[in-house]
Amino acid sequence: MLKEKVDEVLKDVNKLPAISSVVSKVLEKLQNPDVNINELASEISKDPAITASVIKISNSAYYRASKPIRTVSEALMTLGTKTVKEIVLLTAAKGILAQDLSSYQLEAAQLWSASLLVAEMSSRIVQSKKLPIDKDLAFTSGLLCSVGKIVLAQFFQPVLFQLKNELKENKEPFPTLEKKYFGYTHMEISENLLTKWNFPPELVDVVANYLNPENSKVNQLLTSVVHIASIIIIVSGIGIDIGGESVPISPIALSLTGITDADIENYFLHIPDLQAGLADLLNV
Repeated sequence: MLKEKVDEVLKDVNKLPAISSVVSKVLEKLQNPDVNINELASEISKDPAITASVIKISNSAYYRASKPIRTVSEALMTLGTKTVKEIVLLTAAKGILAQDLSSYQLEAAQLWSASLLVAEMSSRIVQSKKLPIDKDLAFTSGLLCSVGKIVLAQFFQPVLFQLKNELKENKEPFPTLEKKYFGYTHMEISENLLTKWNFPPELVDVVANYLNPENSKVNQLLTSVVHIASIIIIVSGIGIDIGGESVPISPIALSLTGITDADIENYFLHIPDLQAGLADLLNV
């Protein structure tokens, strides 16, 4: 039974995607609104790779810093703690998501590009509809949705032929087939990973329910935003995997966000602009 093999992996931290302990500590510190910037800079600086990435990305055209940034402290002072948190998570996510998922029929570049676009689309939706959600939180939530696929992809090979045949005849949402063959959906795996990484409950809730926002228990509005963003990007043909376009947009998500057909059409039209704006981040 494949579920037993997946369970074995989930219990063995050495077989799971990992993030730097610095990332976990930074997230923990940032949950305190009165966090000390010097302490935060000191924590980030403990990881040379993250430090270099924060400085590089802070100076990118995407973040439009008002002056050249040379240190983590300058990044925090110039861009703010929320933006630097976004950059730290961006760096961590790239290390995990930038790999081939041939079983899902996705190349590394496709998965990373799609993840970034879902993140940016989530942020744009929040801003365009003036929703009471921090745009940085929307970006981060959208970025992490596919992380569970990294774990499940290694178990596809024994059942890939059967699964492909069933996909031809079965119109059920692909997560239903994931559950049938592997005992888990990629959303459940994502939930497991983010919990192990000590991510905030709000982010854990989004990755666990982004394809079924009606099941969200922590922030249904945020989950609905990411739900709509992810489906728009998939339907546009970016990051479309073996599951195809099998999940429709939830009426509950549309109702909660107030998104109309005209809004969706507008979001589709602006995808090329989003891609152009994210060019710097695609190569971090």
